[in-house]
Amino acid sequence: MDKIIDDFYGTEHAIRYYGWVVVGMGFLANLVGYGLVFAYGVFLKPVASEFGWSRAVTSGAFSSYAIVHNIMAFLAGRLIDRFSPKLVLTVAGFSLGLSMILMSFITSLWELYLYYGLVFSIGIAATYTPVMATVSRWFRYKRGLAIGVTAAGLGAGSLVFSPLVAWLISSFGWRVTYVIIGVISWVVFVPVVRFIRDAPREIGTSGSDSSNTLSFSKAFMTRTFWAFGVSWMFIAIAMWAIMIHIVPLATDRGMPIVTAGIMAGLIGVGSITGRIGAGFISDRVGRKKIIISAFSFQLIMTIWLLFSRQAWMFFLFAILFGLSSGGWTGVIAAFPADYFGLRATGTILGFSVIMAGIGIAIGPYLGGYFFDVTHSYEGMLVICIIATVAAILSASFITPVRKRDAPM
Repeated sequence: MDKIIDDFYGTEHAIRYYGWVVVGMGFLANLVGYGLVFAYGVFLKPVASEFGWSRAVTSGAFSSYAIVHNIMAFLAGRLIDRFSPKLVLTVAGFSLGLSMILMSFITSLWELYLYYGLVFSIGIAATYTPVMATVSRWFRYKRGLAIGVTAAGLGAGSLVFSPLVAWLISSFGWRVTYVIIGVISWVVFVPVVRFIRDAPREIGTSGSDSSNTLSFSKAFMTRTFWAFGVSWMFIAIAMWAIMIHIVPLATDRGMPIVTAGIMAGLIGVGSITGRIGAGFISDRVGRKKIIISAFSFQLIMTIWLLFSRQAWMFFLFAILFGLSSGGWTGVIAAFPADYFGLRATGTILGFSVIMAGIGIAIGPYLGGYFFDVTHSYEGMLVICIIATVAAILSASFITPVRKRDAPM
């Protein structure tokens, strides 16, 4: 067994190790999927203005996506524990492209909620959880770095799609823009489906991951399981309220939409650095220290945004908020494998994404609601500050779980 582990350690550190190809494909999948997610904030104001919808109602489609995504993410997690990631990611790529093209044809509110709230939800649910669970199985010694690089696709998605969509909307209108990014989704997912594959069985069954692994039902009964899920829910409220409303917030304070799109894209720049850097460091100092530090840094930047009025303040916020949010999103998907082992990592991650999805549903809707009532985003930012503090407190209860300590 020691020889297997030693050989695996050496292989995992080699560039030719196929796990790094899987990381690359996961990066691309996340780039497209979450690039489309982040772009919703750029579409929000033009779409709402054309149809005369309130921002709460228009943001509600994003909340609807988050709710449906919750259910689908758990199912995707169970599927990835049983079937090839190729199958699940084929569904993901098809659904993402189809939903964007359908969005170009909307003429009523129910179509917005159906195409974005249902079809798009299926695509994202079949992307994030399966990709992260698959990457986790390929790595032990460099799991944090591998997850961080894969998660950097989310930041790259914001960097690429937010300014791209802002430019496309200003040049061709939002309907044509939806068609263009839908086609891009289909094209990018072709190599993803072609090259991604599950880890060989001997990787997932060697070393400490197999000797200290829990079933979903056993993990469900531990304090760490719930501390992890609740902390993710609260920080998701704080992060996604800002991510969806940052472009409307900036334009309401006088920034042109293209400039605001570039500013939102800079969040992706900071996020890429945060995700990769935090993943690398977490392999050495531990994931818990990283997420609590990142949560605290995000809290500081949310307070900064509350008082931001000038362009330089927004641009500084974008880079540092991206760095802080990237710090925790770059490692959080590694927690299920780290604390509960590989036996049910897809299912556990899928359920944890449900908790995060509750936060994703609440945050953007509250942002739209507070704006409709007060014509300001200050109330939303106060809620984000409170939610971040709650996330820090919840994360402090995450502790190592040993198989013999789990309820029988």
